[in-house]
Amino acid sequence: MKDNILIQNALDIIDNRITGVISPQELAKASGYSTFHFSRLFSRATRITLAAYITRRKLQYALYDVSCGEKIIDVAVKYGFETHAGFTKAFKKCFGYPPSIYRIHAICSRPTRMELNELLSIVSGGKIMYPEIVEMKPITVVGFTSRHKMPDVRFTHDIPLYWDTINLDYADGLTRLHNLFNKSRHCEITICFDIDPSASEFTYLLGVGVDNPDDLAKIEKDMYQMKIAGGLYAKFTTPRVASAKYSQTVRETWKSIFDNWLPASKYRFDETRYDFEYYDERDHAWENNDTNQMDIYVPIKKRK
Repeated sequence: MKDNILIQNALDIIDNRITGVISPQELAKASGYSTFHFSRLFSRATRITLAAYITRRKLQYALYDVSCGEKIIDVAVKYGFETHAGFTKAFKKCFGYPPSIYRIHAICSRPTRMELNELLSIVSGGKIMYPEIVEMKPITVVGFTSRHKMPDVRFTHDIPLYWDTINLDYADGLTRLHNLFNKSRHCEITICFDIDPSASEFTYLLGVGVDNPDDLAKIEKDMYQMKIAGGLYAKFTTPRVASAKYSQTVRETWKSIFDNWLPASKYRFDETRYDFEYYDERDHAWENNDTNQMDIYVPIKKRK
């Protein structure tokens, strides 16, 4: 019990001085133990080294600042990382993806006081949604693009769910696409690409999958064509929920991927390919008793 109190005190000190220099020696002194003994005590109780936890906690706070629109270089300096590259490298090693990817995909809340029991849950994986790992063939997507700027549009997955709020109306475009490419399997695919972190801008594509040769010959001049690279993907399927809860469920799935699954998995985000959302007949509420479901595909490769 005494040791747990000392460790909780150390967790509080780290949070209170998160933007400053936090040394193991200082934390050990506050506990009344030697640096060696306290470091062993901390690792045994939390299953993570003291130095690794300090870095991880700084990155968690930095994640929130990045998600709120602060420039990555400013955030890096704020939390004691000497360079943009050093910050990004530490971030990717800890979480399995670069900070720019998180900013456009997940809603990050400001870190709250870290409790020892909560830390044990986090380092052991927490509540993880386990995906299907699939080897996917390339997919041709044809649709329409639009350019957006964050934080006016904070997250790319807001776009298909909130077209009305940002004056983005693709209803007629989707009807046109489905009518034109009527020999291909029915599905809609949304992709965020051409991300400019410095300007906080990205291009958004809403299109349909085109897998029939006859349909490929019908692509019109004002349509944008993209081929999604094949390879290894983590496929996350959202729970089937009532339409009123669909928006929140999509958000929570994205957040779970980046907060829980990627950091704890043996994979990391493959930045050479795009993640995407996949909608098919399961998304048709009128055919499914006013419920919806969709898939999120995340490109992955094994960690070294």
